[in-house]
Amino acid sequence: MLTMLRAEGRVPQSATRVFPTVQTACFSVTADADPGMLSRVLGPVAKRGLVIDRLNALREDGADPVLLIDMQVSGLDDQGRDIVAAVLSQTVGVRSVLVCDKHAGRAA
Repeated sequence: MLTMLRAEGRVPQSATRVFPTVQTACFSVTADADPGMLSRVLGPVAKRGLVIDRLNALREDGADPVLLIDMQVSGLDDQGRDIVAAVLSQTVGVRSVLVCDKHAGRAA
């Protein structure tokens, strides 16, 4: 909408400010349903002095119960994200780790 108004000349270019993009690393971990697993998955993030922005953990029952853990962490650069993913993938009981980035820019 703003782009359309700007194209029509009704909104000056200086009317909007774009704040820096915030990068959030998203981790999706599948692991054994073990009582100590959640703390082992959170450990690599805590050791970097970061607090998790969003966390969701679900136990999926079946013949082979697993924990499905999704977490989002701000403040990790690309290298830090890759290190956390590598440490998670080497954690005993972790079956798989998927990683992606969520970029959120905002305009005011």
